[in-house]
Amino acid sequence: MKNSHRTIGAALLGTALALVSGQQALAETWRLSTKIPADSFEGKLHQEFADKVAEYTGGNVQVQVYPSEQLGDAQTVLEQVSSGIIDIFVDDVSYLNRFNEDITWTSAPFLFDDRAHWTCFMKSDYFHQILGKIEEQDNIGVIGEVGPFSRGFRVLVTKDEMASYDDVQGLKLRLWDNQMIVDVWTALGTDPLVMAWTDVYQSLQTGIVEAVTSPAILVEPMKFYEVAPHIARTDEFNQANAYMINLDSWNAISEDDQAAVIRAYHEVSDEAVAGLQASFDASLEKMKAQGVTYNELDTGPFVEAAAAIYEGYEADGTLPSGFLDAVAASRDTCH
Repeated sequence: MKNSHRTIGAALLGTALALVSGQQALAETWRLSTKIPADSFEGKLHQEFADKVAEYTGGNVQVQVYPSEQLGDAQTVLEQVSSGIIDIFVDDVSYLNRFNEDITWTSAPFLFDDRAHWTCFMKSDYFHQILGKIEEQDNIGVIGEVGPFSRGFRVLVTKDEMASYDDVQGLKLRLWDNQMIVDVWTALGTDPLVMAWTDVYQSLQTGIVEAVTSPAILVEPMKFYEVAPHIARTDEFNQANAYMINLDSWNAISEDDQAAVIRAYHEVSDEAVAGLQASFDASLEKMKAQGVTYNELDTGPFVEAAAAIYEGYEADGTLPSGFLDAVAASRDTCH
């Protein structure tokens, strides 16, 4: 009987191990790429998202975060998200313009009245039709709605102090690989140069560029203020982190796990909104102690100049059909 008991115990243990092994085999591991440093405000939230996903899915989904462009720049990573080599890329949704240029205009500088107006537009059928085309043609979707994970307001970080619209004329400005952004800032009078985010510090230091646009919250962790000590609030456009995911990866998990991932997304989004201003205020105090100046530009001249640009774009067919109508309609849709 003793030997029989041991045999049954061993069999039960083997069955239990097999079940655990099977569960582990079914677990999905997602690789998440971001350009943001791990120790920044946003970087910590991305890791918290990963931790919450693991917790809420009971370990069925694991997320490995690769910060600071470790897996490549945005365009390289997005191609790999489309093909399934990388699972998630986190940044502004306008980076999907490499697949559908219409999405570019969601971050058009000085176009939307305020964040509420922009958020309403991002919930519109017009915007979701654009996302639907990208899902169908390029195998990339977005976790949840675009907008809740706010990146706060945007600033211009410069080597010389900027006090007015006139001061940006001829400014050598770093921008990212987005032709619409480059065209608009060129029309506003600057001299743009496209380069990778991780090359900005050295380029400011050596004078290749004189300024960079940035979410306010990233100026300190990227240390831009060390080589460009003047910060001006511009609110050039509204911005949010979007978790852009390979659809095969998304569809490989259960509906319950998908709901758990979306729950994690909304929770870190709420934390972002609650902590952004306080985090920036603390960051600004540290930078001011090192000689940094901060002011809020009168954006009226920027808005006026940009309005003329967009009217011209609509007239010559540069803007996608119906875009300005959708922008106008969204002023009232959510109110």
